[in-house]
Amino acid sequence: MVSIRLSEHEKDYLISIADKFNLKKQGSDELSPTKALKHILSFCLHNNIDFSKKEDESLTEMRKMLEQIHASIPHLMYHQKFQSVVLANKYSDEELQGIQDGTLQYINDSFAGFQNNKYRYVKSKLNKFGLKTIPLEEGITLWK
Repeated sequence: MVSIRLSEHEKDYLISIADKFNLKKQGSDELSPTKALKHILSFCLHNNIDFSKKEDESLTEMRKMLEQIHASIPHLMYHQKFQSVVLANKYSDEELQGIQDGTLQYINDSFAGFQNNKYRYVKSKLNKFGLKTIPLEEGITLWK
């Protein structure tokens, strides 16, 4: 048996958890802060929650990966559109510049909103076309 003293704020929080998960005292319709606390402890144990870290590293890494994927989508669309047009025909340098301009217009018309996103876990900068890029943060790239 464990005895704890709770502030009103803490008790209100446990009551809100009890309400959210319909945790009631046995044989009663009264919400149970004790069952709510037990529910929180069970969740933490089951999910290996470590309170010594501000945020779980694996969650941070997943968010970072999602931001990297998100930033790469306009580049993929740009290159797909550009390659599709170039492979369809052979063009002079002037015509290629027109294709490139048209491709950039396609990206602006279709995906310009991507550039408004602010990334929290990765640093980005703009390339010569104005597309966000994610420079290598540390070390040397293995891509050759």
